[in-house]
Amino acid sequence: MNKIITYTEEQVLHMKYMLNAVTITGIQNAKQVAGIAQILDLGTPGEFQEPEQKEGEA
Repeated sequence: MNKIITYTEEQVLHMKYMLNAVTITGIQNAKQVAGIAQILDLGTPGEFQEPEQKEGEA
């Protein structure tokens, strides 16, 4: 089984906008990175099974 973490579409869009706003220096970046880390912590852990391969398939 593989491990996954799921996020809502809203969370992903929020992270996208925050990452696009990150510049090179400044305290504002630390706040943005902290916000992104907080969103990442809200992810829901889960598992999924890959479909079984039939005989003869690579």
